[in-house]
Amino acid sequence: MRTGRRTFKGQPISPGIAMGRTRVILPGDIKIAEVVVAPSRVNDEIEALERAVAAALEELRAIRTTAGKKVAGPVAKIFDAQVLIAGDYEFLKQVKEQITSQRRNAGFVYNSLVERTTVPLRMSRDPYMQQMALDIEAVSRKVLSHLQGSGELSQANFQPDTVLVGKMFTPGDVLSYRHRKAVGFLVGEGGRNSHMALIARSLMVPAVVVEDIWTQACDDCPIIIDGNTGVVIAHPTEAEWTEYQKLRKRQGPATILRIKKLSTIPPKTKDGKPFKIAANLELPGPMDEILAEQRFPVGLYRTEFMYLEAGTFPDEEAQYQHYAAIAETFAHSEVILRTFDIGSDKMHPSGQMPHEDNPALGFRGIRPMLAMPEVFKDQLRAMLRASVRKNLKIMLPMVSDLAEFEKARKLLGQVMLELRRDRIPFDENIQLGIMVEVPSAALTADCLAEKVDFMSIGTNDLTQYTLSADRSNGRVADIYSPYHPSVLHLIKLTVDACKKRRKPVSICGEVAGDQLALPLFMGMGVDQLSMSPVKIFDMCRLVKQLDSELVRLLVGSVMSSSSVAAVTRKLQSFRDALEQKQPFR
Repeated sequence: MRTGRRTFKGQPISPGIAMGRTRVILPGDIKIAEVVVAPSRVNDEIEALERAVAAALEELRAIRTTAGKKVAGPVAKIFDAQVLIAGDYEFLKQVKEQITSQRRNAGFVYNSLVERTTVPLRMSRDPYMQQMALDIEAVSRKVLSHLQGSGELSQANFQPDTVLVGKMFTPGDVLSYRHRKAVGFLVGEGGRNSHMALIARSLMVPAVVVEDIWTQACDDCPIIIDGNTGVVIAHPTEAEWTEYQKLRKRQGPATILRIKKLSTIPPKTKDGKPFKIAANLELPGPMDEILAEQRFPVGLYRTEFMYLEAGTFPDEEAQYQHYAAIAETFAHSEVILRTFDIGSDKMHPSGQMPHEDNPALGFRGIRPMLAMPEVFKDQLRAMLRASVRKNLKIMLPMVSDLAEFEKARKLLGQVMLELRRDRIPFDENIQLGIMVEVPSAALTADCLAEKVDFMSIGTNDLTQYTLSADRSNGRVADIYSPYHPSVLHLIKLTVDACKKRRKPVSICGEVAGDQLALPLFMGMGVDQLSMSPVKIFDMCRLVKQLDSELVRLLVGSVMSSSSVAAVTRKLQSFRDALEQKQPFR
């Protein structure tokens, strides 16, 4: 990265494309010298500690206020946790006691106790504990910087179009640097569910994680980061720079505003057949109002962010308020609420979830919810109470067989009885569907389709489980592909089963926003594609260029392919023929 063109494949944690020049920002190791304090100076050290904590609290509360204006309320509450950490009475009491008993300077004692607290958290395989360590360290840096008299450590100035590179950034860093016009973040630690990622997505600023990237970085390096794919290119060629400029222009925030200019919403094919394009949403954000105005449906609303940001399950009333607000915002559209999808790479409260050696194949998706019926019933009850507008549906994640669906439906029935008994209104005909994310569900789709109200195919996990390849693992990136014939056959099995039972079927994985794949999925008979809002504009325009009979011909051709390369070649040939207005061969 320091010299010459280099590419990296990282984990995308906030979508969008950022282009600019790097600025490396590392907090640096905080080294506090150990000083023996005279008995007469002990109280001075304690008073210095109290002033530093007060200053850090004031700083954090100011950030919290700013966050409340710029990001969604639930996300802004991340900063509430940091305020609580900074003001932790028991911890500060322990620091003061050791200053007195050991007669050491405040900074040394404070830093030692922070390290003692965070080391085991960092070593934990539990993402929630790791996030807790990051939050504690972020807060402690503020307190220590005030103890040293330097105030806020991160006072870097940089030019516009700067891509910031670092080991990690706190949510406050992201908020502050975005305010100073930083266009993207490239970090060496963290994940899609880290607090930093939540804030970045809420602010619509691209971000990618590449392991240890800060050790290879230098300032003022031209760079492209693709928050949709995880691709990072340092010292790109002129052709790559030009290509990404075009891509960024098509996918940028301005594209969201251009949705208003689409003449046909919902989109229709060239021969007048309507086709549904929907949005995937996980955080309340600035695009919600635009999508709602244009009456776009929400094909996947992820509810687990409330759990992720709080580190615990929100109560029924807090959930009801949130779901009711979503139903109100999209009053004229359909919204599919997915129940908590936790486990594996999703953070979870300590003690409520067991350690697992192979979490991707373990306690995740619908499984923990069925194991915690009271938590699950709270969520179902909140969703039902919010359903009085009759525009909500409920979807269950990662169902692997009919028994899991039947258990969930039984719990839903129990909650409905309780609401009727309490004379609380709800949508009596609310639909309950499933996500098809594992091969077992796709292979038994015919059986499942008979019982469920709808299905949505989650192609990210379906591809991962079918090919046994983690999409965030760069070492198997060449194996992971939703174009693999085995994945496409599972998708078609699911679609055919739904068509046979006259049940709606959609796709809500990343490939749903893929322009090459759109004609294939339309030809299969998929009713709806649900995608990142930044992709909606181009996909709607493409639908209007397609002929519903022609895309059916494409299906037979593609499904006879035996490799990813052959599938890609046929999809590209169809696209080329479409652009050149020539017959597809």
